[in-house]
Amino acid sequence: MKAGPVFREARPWPAQRLAWTALAILALANILSYLDRIVINLLVEPIQRDLAINDTQFGLLQGVAFGLFYTAMALPIGRLVDGGPRKPIIAIGVTVFSLFTLVSGLARSFGQMFVARIGVGAGEASVVPTAYSIISDMFPPEKLGRAMSVFTMTAFVGIGLAYIAGGVAIAAVAAWDAPGFLGELAPWRLTFLLVAAPGLAVALLLMLALKDPERRGGQGRPKVPLGEVAAHLRGQRRALVPVFAGFSMITMSGYASTVWTPALFIRAYDWSAGEIGVAYGALYLLLGPAGALLAGWLCDRMTARGSRDAPLKVAAWGYLGTGLFGGLAPLMPSGELALVVFAPAMLMATMPYPMAGTAIQLITPNRMRGQVSALYMLVINLVGLGAGPLVVGLFNDALFTGPEGVRYSLAWVNAVAAPLAFALLWAGLQPYRELEREA
Repeated sequence: MKAGPVFREARPWPAQRLAWTALAILALANILSYLDRIVINLLVEPIQRDLAINDTQFGLLQGVAFGLFYTAMALPIGRLVDGGPRKPIIAIGVTVFSLFTLVSGLARSFGQMFVARIGVGAGEASVVPTAYSIISDMFPPEKLGRAMSVFTMTAFVGIGLAYIAGGVAIAAVAAWDAPGFLGELAPWRLTFLLVAAPGLAVALLLMLALKDPERRGGQGRPKVPLGEVAAHLRGQRRALVPVFAGFSMITMSGYASTVWTPALFIRAYDWSAGEIGVAYGALYLLLGPAGALLAGWLCDRMTARGSRDAPLKVAAWGYLGTGLFGGLAPLMPSGELALVVFAPAMLMATMPYPMAGTAIQLITPNRMRGQVSALYMLVINLVGLGAGPLVVGLFNDALFTGPEGVRYSLAWVNAVAAPLAFALLWAGLQPYRELEREA
């Protein structure tokens, strides 16, 4: 069964001020989700020491544990997004991941930390499918690339702030003479408690200030049957399979770098957690959003000139350079030189992510966007979260042993994943163009 076209209606779109206000609130939720997700990477050494875990187990915490419910919850959340009010879904999700970040700071064993990271992943699973669906009903197709880029760049703002705030918080907490019960907690535990607090305030903001826009298309059918969704996916499989596979390689390399780069600088270059947090975070805060915005600008410019596959081309070429610089950076003789080489890798590494959301929304009917976006998140995170951090951890423990082994593990993952992603995305160009033409 061939999927029907994506109808683009003549009704007026929401006012720009309203659209960008909603985007700003969703962006804030996304920033906090990455703050809660990333701060653990700066705390690898004290967590491993206090909980007596090795690199493979730490890779499991950031890969399988976080990714388990992050991926498992994606499809049911996507179906909820497509069939009912979207605002409560994301507000509840932000509350859940904030509470479980707090629980992470109280964990006394690997098992307890594993469960806490599952909870963080379960809460964060609501953010992207809900935001994609709302943004797609706020912005017309010719402006969607830029809007998606702005939303996606906030992930990199969150990563940069997580490193900076985490580094500052670690240093500040270590010098803080905390009263009562707090004074008995190790600094890394207090850090978790501190970063958990803002999420509860943002959950309240989502409920009070976010406007859930009217859905565009599919009125009168509150929920599309699962069989129709499956038929739609079968009709688009020639494009979706290589696209999902290509972005899975990108996500695997991206998560491997995000999780293990702090350990690289701490072990290979003898930097402190605070030093790498501030330096790497500032670089990410500057170049990560710039790459996402550059991708959106290029995509909209190419689309205006008639390119029907602009999102995939921007993503493919952008990440190819990441493999080169991301593969060389861990091998540099000094931390300062490694940061210099990491810089272009950061800029290009963030270009594909807004392009994935843009590409999927442009060929997906409104009432299926949450579910297709959730399926996309499920696939890329099963591969990216499940394999990226874990593969590097396994390489560290079994192949490149010793304190500096992480540099070779990280270099191999980055250098191999990027050309694979390019080849897969390029294979999806022709079928994607056909689907976009139908839309």
